[in-house]
Amino acid sequence: MLCVLGSAVAFAVAPIFGKVAYAHGVDSFALLALRFASASLVVWVLVLVLAVGGDVGRPAGRTVLRVLALGALVLPAEVTLYFASLHRIGAGLAEVLLFLYPMWVVLITAVVLRQQVTRLVVGCSVVAVAGAALTVGAVSGVDGVGVLLAVGASIGFACYVVLSGRLVHGVGSILTTALITTGAAVTFSLAALVTGSQGPTDAAGWAATLGLSLVGTVVSFLLLTLGLARMPSTDASVVSTVEPAVAVLLGVLLLGEPIGLLQVVGVALVLGSVAVLVRVEAAEDVVDAGAGH
Repeated sequence: MLCVLGSAVAFAVAPIFGKVAYAHGVDSFALLALRFASASLVVWVLVLVLAVGGDVGRPAGRTVLRVLALGALVLPAEVTLYFASLHRIGAGLAEVLLFLYPMWVVLITAVVLRQQVTRLVVGCSVVAVAGAALTVGAVSGVDGVGVLLAVGASIGFACYVVLSGRLVHGVGSILTTALITTGAAVTFSLAALVTGSQGPTDAAGWAATLGLSLVGTVVSFLLLTLGLARMPSTDASVVSTVEPAVAVLLGVLLLGEPIGLLQVVGVALVLGSVAVLVRVEAAEDVVDAGAGH
């Protein structure tokens, strides 16, 4: 859970780097291509270091291809759908719809994978989604196509969470992250070449891109993968809803942005649902440990 919480914080910081990069003339596809390409290089260095010590396994070729496809197809599809929705609806509504994904994770796990989901997880996910919606605040600019695009992005991210949670056990956390970022780098690099996207042209643009790569990609995706290797996707999706709450708090602390009563309630609901889940899971671990002795 600490890994997933750390991942959510890193994801919440990522938009700050993105805004700075955009302000310095960096285009979306070029930013995404550089983000994932440089991140993949960093993670591959970690893989090589671990390989020297014999800590990296050798997964089957089919499994490696599946993880690469996850990064090259599912993740870029989710990102593209989300950014496309921003051209049609407000950022607040897009964020609310994106954070429906814990509900999709629960549904995919229960209906498609036919795995048991506890009432606690269902209840916590409902409260967390409601809290995330309140945290984002008022929405505006409703457009049917934009709503569908944002909902599609939330479904895409739910699929990513579920699939990566299943694949990581056969590959390993760090190698999984390396393969996913590599797949995403290839897809976004091709998109940048086709669209002629402009990359950074000054030091501030490069610094923001590097920050997005290291914090918003290497740290965020690596911690998320480490968390998914150790806890169910349903639980991880609930914990990760702290992201908008962290984003709001960072805006208040670092940028002096105002915060309303509904946002305070939303933050409380998100943190409360996560706290309940953490407390119950910890109690169950103690019981299991006692039974083991």
